[in-house]
Amino acid sequence: MKEETGGRINEALKEEKDDLKSLASIVDHTVPFVAFEKAAWMRDTLMLQSHHVFQVELFDKDEPSKGFVVSKVLKEVALEEESNQVMENQIQDSIAIKIYHPALRTYCLHIPLLLAGFVLVFFAEELWSLILSLAGLRGLPSAINPVFLVNTTKFIGSIWILWLMSGVLLNYYGTRLIIDHRGITFNRGIWTRDETNVRFSEIRTINLRQGLLDRLLNIGILEFASSGTDEVDIRFINMPDPGKVKAYIEALIERSCERY
Repeated sequence: MKEETGGRINEALKEEKDDLKSLASIVDHTVPFVAFEKAAWMRDTLMLQSHHVFQVELFDKDEPSKGFVVSKVLKEVALEEESNQVMENQIQDSIAIKIYHPALRTYCLHIPLLLAGFVLVFFAEELWSLILSLAGLRGLPSAINPVFLVNTTKFIGSIWILWLMSGVLLNYYGTRLIIDHRGITFNRGIWTRDETNVRFSEIRTINLRQGLLDRLLNIGILEFASSGTDEVDIRFINMPDPGKVKAYIEALIERSCERY
């Protein structure tokens, strides 16, 4: 019976390429396809020749082993799926991926500490001369080597500068908030990575916390919760321009709700 069915299909393909009504009739009334690949080939052939939408389904959903059949998708359903896909693509194209790092201006308090490190490195001799003069001493005790003291001071200043700069860079590049068309992703860490994903549809509350200094620097703490409890899923500290970012995410959430 399978060979006979295959012959009927091949004959229909050769003789009735312009009118596939009889071919569709053959598909609807033949025995199921045993292999999914053959059913998929028939679906693709019908869609190519007829410009209609066909799909592969189980002949018996309760017994998948009975094989597969090809059926025509209703025009309304096909148009709705196509419209949803076009809308999804437009939304993805319209929402550019945005990546936020902690604001560098929050590290302005590190500037005096960095200057202190540079003084230790480049003005070590002058610094010790000033210290000795303020202490009323004319020179160092004989047990202390001046060269060793100056070099040790420069070494301490270099370590101090490297420690401050590495802390700033690791925190800046190791903390990221990514916003795309699906939701937000919070990444923390460089050597080890801690990642939290929250979809727009799951976000319940967005909190913005700012102190007096935060308002002056236009930074703040954004907190995202995906449940009705007080537990916070994502906490981003030192967010630049937090009010604008909060409004942008709320607009994306509203747009996501309208889609569904």
